[in-house]
Amino acid sequence: MTYSSISLEHLSKRGCEFLGTKYAILGGAMTWVSNHHLVAAISNAGGFGVLASGSMSPDILSQEITKTKTKTTKPFGVNLITMHPMLEQMIDVCGQHKIRHVVLAGGLPSSSSFTRLK
Repeated sequence: MTYSSISLEHLSKRGCEFLGTKYAILGGAMTWVSNHHLVAAISNAGGFGVLASGSMSPDILSQEITKTKTKTTKPFGVNLITMHPMLEQMIDVCGQHKIRHVVLAGGLPSSSSFTRLK
């Protein structure tokens, strides 16, 4: 074994432990594509699916999370767009559903949003 393969194995193991998955593969959140069907399929296959919420309202995000949970018991996350006009409500939805991993896109959130997410 080479040094690089040992490092890769170590990093992969850390990623799997962090995400709670079999593989350290995170599905990119793609608006209109990364819905409950794709996210559950990725998670069920051992990766980490991520719901794309950029085009969703808080109510639709809640429905998508619920639908995802009916299709998988594996870990998955939610992508939140920091410029979303209802970001605070989207954070509330993630909290209500006990989403453990949130991926942020579109800039840095306010310190209060970041604290709430943590």
